[in-house]
Order: sequence, then structure tokens, then C-alpha cells
Amino acid sequence: MNDESPISKVLTPAQRKEKLIREGANFRAGIRSSIELVGNNLQTDTLARSIITQLTGTAYAAVGSLLRVKGANLQTLLPIVVSGISFVVKARLLLPLLRTTAVAGVVGAGAYFLLRRRSRTSEDDSV
Repeated sequence: MNDESPISKVLTPAQRKEKLIREGANFRAGIRSSIELVGNNLQTDTLARSIITQLTGTAYAAVGSLLRVKGANLQTLLPIVVSGISFVVKARLLLPLLRTTAVAGVVGAGAYFLLRRRSRTSEDDSV
């Protein structure tokens, strides 16, 4: 069991020592570089940017799967949606729009339950 490589047989002990010293120096430089990189990535602004990027990507994928429209994709619909949201917010139409949506939801739910109740009573009468 000889662990020495063919190159190490050719090198003198002094050359091997120099080679090992160079490899150790390169290794230590790599470790220092890695420590600096980790330290920079743990800064609050970098962490916040990374989290925002991750959340944006996740939201982009989720909205993209919801808005699968034939012939259109999220890249084409997003500017239209964003400009519509921006208009609603700037024109202070958000509260009236939410109220209208709530009223329409309540009316729709009431109509649904009323029709459901009528269909149940008509089924009970026919039996």
C-alpha cells in the first residue's frame, strides 16, 4: 500500500515541502475569501434584498399559474394589472371598490342561499 503519487516520487523533499506550503496558502486564502463572502451576505440589506427576491419569484410563479390565459402570459398581463392597481390607488377608488365588492358579494351569497333554499323546498314538495 503505497499512498505516494508518481509525481511525489520525482519531487525532492524540499520541493514537496514548498508545494504543500503553496497549497496551504491557497487553502487559507480560499477560507478567508469564503468568510468575507458569508460576512457580506449576512448584512441586513443583503438579507432583505435576498428575501425580497425570493418572495418576488414565488409570487411571480403563483400569479403566473393563476393567470394562465390562452395567448397571454404574466409578462404581458403584469404591466396592465400594475397600471390598473396604480390607477385605483391614486384615484382613491380603493375603498369604494372594496365596498362595492363586499355589497356584491353579500347580494350574491344571499341570492345563492335563497335559490338553494327554494330548490330544497321544491324537492321536498315533489317527494
